[in-house]
Amino acid sequence: MVDRVRLRSWLESTKERGMALGLEQTAKALASLGCRTPDYRTLHVAGSNGKGTLCAVLSAALSHEDIPNLMFSSPHLIDVEERVRLNGVPLSSEQFDMALSRVHAATEAQNISITFFEATFLVAMAVADAHSIDVLILETGLGGRLDATRVAKADVCAVTSLSRDHTEILGKELALIAREKAAIARPGAPLIVRRPSQEDVVRAIMDEATHAGSMVLGEQQDTALVTWVDIDPTLSYLEEAKQMAATVWPHLVMDSMRRMPDLTDLHWPARMHYVAVPSHEEITFLLEGAHNASGMKRACQELREVLPAQWVLIFGCSPQSDLKEMLAPLLEICRGLPPRAILLTEPQGGRYRGVDRGLLQRFFAPLEPVPITLYQTPKEAVEASYGLLQGEGLVLSIGSLYMQGNVIETLGVDRSEVMKIGAKQSKNTTQ
Repeated sequence: MVDRVRLRSWLESTKERGMALGLEQTAKALASLGCRTPDYRTLHVAGSNGKGTLCAVLSAALSHEDIPNLMFSSPHLIDVEERVRLNGVPLSSEQFDMALSRVHAATEAQNISITFFEATFLVAMAVADAHSIDVLILETGLGGRLDATRVAKADVCAVTSLSRDHTEILGKELALIAREKAAIARPGAPLIVRRPSQEDVVRAIMDEATHAGSMVLGEQQDTALVTWVDIDPTLSYLEEAKQMAATVWPHLVMDSMRRMPDLTDLHWPARMHYVAVPSHEEITFLLEGAHNASGMKRACQELREVLPAQWVLIFGCSPQSDLKEMLAPLLEICRGLPPRAILLTEPQGGRYRGVDRGLLQRFFAPLEPVPITLYQTPKEAVEASYGLLQGEGLVLSIGSLYMQGNVIETLGVDRSEVMKIGAKQSKNTTQ
């Protein structure tokens, strides 16, 4: 019998260990699980923006083709079970607890101290070991070289769009950040990379690929096989992810007859995610977790095409290296198509405390006479938004991913449906 209360209390206590970049403890913990030799194909994905969308597109495509798959991603919006999805569906509490029990027993027996992220990653590996899957998809948490997910064996790796994120840890120069993320490359294995525009970044990635392999993990260095993917900068996140996914697909699905389906309408929670409100049928929420400057710029390119005349903005974010740069595209949209109201708030439950709403107000103040109101929590902002639209309209909630989780909790929707990953088959596809 699994003692759920004790297990979840232990998992919660791992948050006190903060964040740890390093592979030794995670590798030891993974070995202690005693997983069988994988008979599934594994994809490892890093990047600043778009890595989660790539993972989601591939999970949706595999599920559409009835190819059993497991996806590990972070952070979760509401429930920790969202970090591990079987065929696009978050684990049940029972499934998660069974795997967590195995992780707890293995690490306690070896006196191994792990972080919250490492614990959830190990849960994913335990689930992959216990289920019959064909493909495992692993999304890095931060960086790549020293991210816990690096200890897993991988058959193919991918690096998506790069930007200056987590500069205090990964370095201030984009070429340095690129090196850290490209270090997920496995010796002799394919490395699929969204081609960056800067030549020094290209050289940095090629240098890492030429010397692929982690000495800490005992890998023999060898050259990774780089494939560059040229992306039209005007493409949406979904179209970009589909182009990357099409390049990765043949390395995951070895049967050449199983072509990747052409998917539309990706359902990826909190990423250009439309949510109907049961209690207010005339209002639709659009949730977008654009959580850094480059992500906001890309998201706003899409938002310009979909925002209606009547809309309300809810905004809150985590600390930014350059808050002004992050807000610039959103403020530009608000000037061109003013919302009926702007509601500023602070995400709850994230790794870092949200940016003070009073500080945010200074950036939005020039948009007056658009009403600007401050709310302590996203819940209060959501409840206030209901009365701000006359007839049909849209509420855009953008910023922190954690805030999107706060919003979903408040809306009272069916979380089992909202949290699934899925997509539709394009009608134009010929079989």
